[in-house]
Amino acid sequence: MAVPQPLRDPRRLGGHTLTAAYPPGDRSASFDTADGALLTLFHTRLADPDAFLERIDLLQRAGGYPWLGLIDAGTSGGEPYVVVEKVEGAHLAKALPESELRRLAVASMTGLAGLHREGVAHGAFTPWSVILTGAGPRLALLDLDALVAEGVTKVSETVATWSAGDPDATARVRTSARPGLLDETRPIGSLAYLPPEVLRPEPAAPAPPGDLFAWAAVMVFAGTGRPPFERDSHAATINAILHDDPDLDGLPEGLTGVVAACLAKDPGQRPTAQEALERLIGEAQLTVERAALEAVTTTPPPAEETEPAPAPPARRTTRRTTRWAALIAAAVAIVLVAGLGGYVLGRNRTGPATATVNATGVPSTSVSTLAAADDPSPPPLAAGNFTAPGPAITLLENPADPARLTGYRKGADTWVRTEGQTFTKLPAEDAEPARSPGGRWLAAVGPETITFTGAGEPFTVTPGVPYTRPTWSRDGTRLMLTTTAGKDDRPSGFVVVDVATRAVSTVDTDDETTGGESHFAWLPDGSGVAVGYRTETEHGVRFRDLTGRQTKAFHWVGETYGRRMFSPSGKTFVTYCPSGGTYCVWDTATGVRLASVALFYDDGLLYGWYDDAHLIVADPRGDPHRVVAMDLRGRPQRVLAEIPAEDDTTDLLLYYTGN
Repeated sequence: MAVPQPLRDPRRLGGHTLTAAYPPGDRSASFDTADGALLTLFHTRLADPDAFLERIDLLQRAGGYPWLGLIDAGTSGGEPYVVVEKVEGAHLAKALPESELRRLAVASMTGLAGLHREGVAHGAFTPWSVILTGAGPRLALLDLDALVAEGVTKVSETVATWSAGDPDATARVRTSARPGLLDETRPIGSLAYLPPEVLRPEPAAPAPPGDLFAWAAVMVFAGTGRPPFERDSHAATINAILHDDPDLDGLPEGLTGVVAACLAKDPGQRPTAQEALERLIGEAQLTVERAALEAVTTTPPPAEETEPAPAPPARRTTRRTTRWAALIAAAVAIVLVAGLGGYVLGRNRTGPATATVNATGVPSTSVSTLAAADDPSPPPLAAGNFTAPGPAITLLENPADPARLTGYRKGADTWVRTEGQTFTKLPAEDAEPARSPGGRWLAAVGPETITFTGAGEPFTVTPGVPYTRPTWSRDGTRLMLTTTAGKDDRPSGFVVVDVATRAVSTVDTDDETTGGESHFAWLPDGSGVAVGYRTETEHGVRFRDLTGRQTKAFHWVGETYGRRMFSPSGKTFVTYCPSGGTYCVWDTATGVRLASVALFYDDGLLYGWYDDAHLIVADPRGDPHRVVAMDLRGRPQRVLAEIPAEDDTTDLLLYYTGN
């Protein structure tokens, strides 16, 4: 793998700080970023940048195990760039031992089956899509040609002799949508993985059957060290793909049949990715059973039999879900048991991964995985709409919404929801509204005093120290504020107000001198607090009890979102991704990453959680701007509010509270 050279003067591209450059290629330049990702800028002009971003968006949403995370994308000076998760490894460049080949076959087909289940085709699967790492194979979602083509293959001119089967013909090829696809500057070897349907005079667009053909060709290379259709020239290679039978000598028993079926010239005769995966898993299980049978004669029986642990209760689900979940669970088990290391299955279409945590609080590499799960239920449809006073915020609500807008600020003016669809302007200026869960109390937080109204007699407290960012405990009995120190207002502790006793307690911490950043959040059970911190190389989250004593820290999770970081159940929390993405969701108990959400537009402000499976995110594209409930794969599921662009300025702040 090429060694990057540090940049003397790091520069920024698309919001990413470039710290080191790799040796440039003919068509691209790659850089390490300050947040540990890999950014590649492609030297080409896109005919339709929007189509490119849409293609990236599709791939990002459909990704998951074992694809590399697709973190960000955009254009710079008219040239596209992508930011991906960086891993240490090497591309597939030679034949693999049989055990590694079988594991690669299962892992890569699992990835393709996941894409196809989401209605997305890869369109450019080659050996360069495979990265062999110490933790097992990882797959790249795109390559240069797929990027330039924006996922559309079109051969505009061919010579008739291809169809005639003349291997010595000289091919003259132009490509309109995919520069470099078949021109003489492209390596012959990369052509050997294209399906025949994209090479005919009326080529087909990338589709799942084409991925199956490409996958099979890659498996032949991985098993034998030679591409199945590579010849001495472009024309001869294309002719072989269109007309010749592949040479499968050297492939292990059990893999040959699946590969041969996927290399059918007619795409309609190829299996689906799920069917191929089922066959691969069946063959792998047979191999394991044979090995176990052979071991019976040499392995002594256990000294005493132990009673098996009771099976966990079955979860009610559909037959389709059960089959898919079982299939993915089996595939992952085969890869893990075979020794390729642990995988954390990201995105919300997988169940949360669990991991042991070592003494330093870092998840160990011994990771167990749960079966994939279907998408969560979408939010209920809006039952009506009304426009709040002041800035023209149109709310689209449903009585079943688990969270709703309870206040907003525009400059120095503040409005709070009093009941139903009624919002009232507070008389005090520069007051931040904090409605308790369930709505019993309203705290109007001014620069020096806090006024409580609602469930009991109104009262006012004066903390006597600089404070900011009020947040309620889950039970609505205590309000916490972050105290600050220094010219950059670093967190220095927190103030807790007990509304029943009206007692005010102040707790000092050392966060202002140890890299603390952002604001304190209540732990879900109210037993302590969490706050962000920063070192020279990373961002993390500290957990403290109510005396200020640190109990644990997750140094790898990235920059904290602050006081509304925890999901309604408290089982997960959200941060700004450490690897250059937008939002990452983590397991509260272990710090294992469960999902990544990438936004491909600017100013996508996060307002908090709608429910455990959806975030509340501002989408400023178009007029009016929208506030949406977005699932953990970046898909807007419901519009919660609409705001005219002229009113949605930087001094407008929205406050959502759980019911």
